[in-house]
Order: sequence, then C-alpha cells, then structure tokens
Amino acid sequence: MTGRQKMAALTLLGGSIAIFGAAHPASAASSDPQPWTLQRSIERAIAIAPEIQRAKAGIRAGQGDEIRAGEWPNPSVSVRYENNIRRMYRESGYTIDELTYSQPIPLWRIKPQQKVAQEGVLAARANALQTRLDIESHVARLFLSLQVAHDKLNLAEQRQRFTRQLIRSLRKVSGESGIVRYVKPLDRARMQLLAETANQDTAAARNSYHESLDRFRNYLDLPARAPVRLPSIHPAAAPAPLPKLRHQLEGSAVALRRLKHRIKAAEAGVDLQKARRISDPVLTFVHGRNVNIYNSSYSYNGVLLSVTLPLWDQNTGNIEKARANVARNQSRLAIAKRQLVGQLSQNHMRLQHLLNQADRFKKRVLQPAHQFLRDTERHYDVGAATSLALIDAYNTYFNAKNRYLDLLFRSHQSAIGLNRVLGRSLLQQDSGKARL
Repeated sequence: MTGRQKMAALTLLGGSIAIFGAAHPASAASSDPQPWTLQRSIERAIAIAPEIQRAKAGIRAGQGDEIRAGEWPNPSVSVRYENNIRRMYRESGYTIDELTYSQPIPLWRIKPQQKVAQEGVLAARANALQTRLDIESHVARLFLSLQVAHDKLNLAEQRQRFTRQLIRSLRKVSGESGIVRYVKPLDRARMQLLAETANQDTAAARNSYHESLDRFRNYLDLPARAPVRLPSIHPAAAPAPLPKLRHQLEGSAVALRRLKHRIKAAEAGVDLQKARRISDPVLTFVHGRNVNIYNSSYSYNGVLLSVTLPLWDQNTGNIEKARANVARNQSRLAIAKRQLVGQLSQNHMRLQHLLNQADRFKKRVLQPAHQFLRDTERHYDVGAATSLALIDAYNTYFNAKNRYLDLLFRSHQSAIGLNRVLGRSLLQQDSGKARL
C-alpha cells in the first residue's frame, strides 16, 4: 500500500466514525443482532424499575381510599340480657329483655369524601407518570453519555493508529513518486511525543467509555459481559416555536397536572370539613320486653333518631386548616408553573443555540478541516508538505470532530430537558432523536 493509500484509508476512518468497530469489547461482541437503541433501553429500565412499582402501589392505596370513602359506617347492635322478667314470675333464668340496632347515616360527608379520594387517585396517577418520565430522562442521559464516550473512543483510536503508522515511516524512504524524505531528529522527537499523547488520550477515552458502560449496565441490570452495540449519535431535531410550546405546557406538564389534582382534593377537603360540623345522625331501632303491674310481660318497638347539635364546636379550626391547604397548593402550582416556564425557555433557547452552533461548526470548521486534511495528504504524497504539516492537519480535524461531538451531546441534553418539562415520553421519538 502506498503512502497516499494509507493516508486515504485513515482519512476515511476519521471522516466516517464506524460505531460498530472492533476496537473494544462492547462493540466487538456482535452476537446480539439488535443494537441498544434509546427505546429499547427505556423499555428495559421501566420493566425493572422499583420506582414504578412504588408508584403503582401509591395508586392502589389511593384506590383503596376511594373505596373506603364511599362506604357507610358499620351498624351497632346491643342486647340487654337480665333476669328481671323471670323474677317477676318467680322463676329462675335470664331472658333477652331489649335488642337495639343503630345505623349511622352519612347524609352530608360521602360526596366530598369521595371527591377527595378520587382526586387523590388522579394525583397518584400523575405522580406515577412523572416517575416514569424521570426514569426515561435518566436513561436517556446515560445512553447519550455512553454514545458520546463510544464515539470519542473510536476517534481516539483512529488518531492513535494514524500516529503509529506515521512513526513506522520515520526513516529515509523512496516512494513510488521517487520522493526521498528525511525527518530531522527534532521532528522525530516531536512525533514520538505526539504518539505518546495519542496513547494517553486513547487510554483516557477508553476509561471514560468503560465507566459510562458500567453505569449503563448497572442501571439496566445487565450482565457484566452482556453485549452493548450502539447506534451512531445524530444531531437533535429542531424544537417547535417557543409560543407554541408554552401553550402546550399548561395541558401537558405532568407536574402541573399533579398539583391541579391536589388543589381539587384540597377544595373537596374544605367541603368535607364543613360537612363534618354535624356528625352523622344515628337511627336506632329498639325491640324489647317489659312487665306491667299485673305481672304480665309485653313486647314493644321503638325508633330513636340521634343528631349532634353544633352549638359550640363547629369544626372551625379544621375548616380553616383545609382552606390554608388549598392556598398552599395554589401557591405551589404558581411556583411550579413559573419554574417550568423558565426551564422551558432556557432549554429551548439553549437547544436552538447549540443546533445553530453545531450546524455552523460543521459547515465552517469540520468540513473545511476534513478538506484541508485531504489536500495536505495529497501534498504530502508528492513531497510538497512535511510530516509536521500532515500531523497539524490531522490534529485540526480530530480536534474539530471531538468538539462537534461535544456540541451534539449538549444539544441532546437540552432536548431531553425540554421533553421532560413538557411531560412528553421519549418513547415517542424515533431512533433516540428528540422530536419536539
């Protein structure tokens, strides 16, 4: 292979990062036919997340409260068992002289009590959805970090291969073009230093990748040697206009929905405390036996209605406490709305800036650096460029590619934050892209 062919091959590697290369164990294991996409990662995390089970338990607890809220209180039965009638007849033994059946009747508190429980269930469902969104965001950040670490490791290994190839050619050579090159001792020392720097950078990139892979495997509970093949990272999709997203925020943000249900539950709590100013009336049925003056027994039936008169205790303290709870939740809603609007604006602005910056950087820096590298290779093949000029061209390109990956990483971070603020599931995205 000629020097030109070797440099062209390295350029092809640098210009098109092969994410499925066999440079390290994670990508070398190709036994798994499907790559770990963002959707697959999120589905795996949701299936095993204990937080989801805790949230579902909260929903079941709220449903239990809802069932309890609609139930009537249990009746009470009392029996009077004595020997009074037997003694009147000069007999021995005991008889049941009176039987009472009492039933509290919840005339006022059932509906507000059920309303409180119903809103509590809806708030628990919103909390479960928020928990799911939090898990999705966390998995997306882990996945994104792993993708970037993977790409940077491939880039560092390509740079290392280039420096090693260049070191092997540090001697007087005569290529097919008849050009005889001579490398000065000082230039040779510099190339050795650059090669060692590339080795150190590759080791650091490999450590960073394996740390990211370990965090990813631990969170998804994957076996230590489970193959993890990754798709290549792409630029995030452009967001919709900010006014449109602000309009959607009110109805889509799960955090706001949860607080709205808590406000409704608190308002129903005020009605409940008002209903509790009067205790449940108690209807009592009485059946008994008695003895008259002629020593003959007779049976009787009666109905008793007991009602508490709220003369002094009108439950005022609990009513005021419930009203304060409404005001507290309303304040929480206003604070949360202000924070979410600010986060939406910041993430939207940052995402747009990063996308614009990445696009300009690709057109004005990365692509020109790639073209400059190809031109320098051609000049090097004909002896019109030195080894140091070629190294400088490669450093320019590799540094530009590394910075471009950082811009893509930051743009996806902002896209993830924007989706989380809006309460949108990342499972609706295609191939891990943040479609807003």
